[in-house]
Amino acid sequence: MTEAPPAVARGRFKGFSPEALAAIQTRSITGSWELRKLLKVMTELSHFDEVNDAAIKKAKTRMMVCIFAAVFCFVIAFFLMAFTESLWSFLLPLAVGGAAAFFGINYSRLKKADLINDFRLCLQPGLRDVAQDLDPEKKIRVRMDLAGPVQSKQKSKQNLPPGRFVKVTETIFEDPWCEVRLPLVDGSTALLEFDVEWTKIERERRNGRGKIKSKTKWRKKCAASATLLPPAPASWNEAALRARLDPRKEKAQLLEKDGVTGARLQRHWVFKGADDPPPEAPPAREVVGLLLRLYSALARGSEASK
Repeated sequence: MTEAPPAVARGRFKGFSPEALAAIQTRSITGSWELRKLLKVMTELSHFDEVNDAAIKKAKTRMMVCIFAAVFCFVIAFFLMAFTESLWSFLLPLAVGGAAAFFGINYSRLKKADLINDFRLCLQPGLRDVAQDLDPEKKIRVRMDLAGPVQSKQKSKQNLPPGRFVKVTETIFEDPWCEVRLPLVDGSTALLEFDVEWTKIERERRNGRGKIKSKTKWRKKCAASATLLPPAPASWNEAALRARLDPRKEKAQLLEKDGVTGARLQRHWVFKGADDPPPEAPPAREVVGLLLRLYSALARGSEASK
């Protein structure tokens, strides 16, 4: 069993199953799972992530408050020094600065345990929606990387033309974070794949006093692909498959996989945020809707081939 992370080992989070603790430590879920057990682990991870997100916000707020308070206290201490000539006036600002450092370290530690929100906002409710359509005798194959935009996923980093800024840096992360293979009751197989392209833009500008100020913006481009593979060779009604296609956001294609002709629908979403990566995720109902549209096209195609 993988060792639990320090936060869990100290008892900050209690009552987690061994599988959930391992997922928290590795920030991943892999292997073959029964639906009930997978949803249970994802529920535990959702609770962990919500608690951790709240702790991150609290630590960041306290860190920023202490930084501003420390700067203010240092200014006051310098004025007092001119009159008292005593170093004791610096005790308070040093203490506040130490508190800022403490909350900063805590903030950094919590960020390293953060999980991508998409698994609990999109995938988990989506699995619940299709639960009745899954073969209870077969397991779900899962590969989830919940770490989000980390250094190992960096695709490129480059300086852009600065324009009116001193410096503009663009960093792109490629994050194919999830692949789920679902066995359906009619013998078909559904594949759900989720990819995220994270774009981080850092801008530096010089203010009126000559100091360099920086600002960060994030762009999160999500892609969800649903693929349906029938249990035996079958026909597809391509007109039905493309009837409701939004060409601005969606793509459809037929493909050969596992010895049969399957169909795939892919849809894109874009979210934006400042300072931190956007927390939003594709709506679960829209992802499940892709599977329903595939089934509709397969049913018509099968009937047409009879």
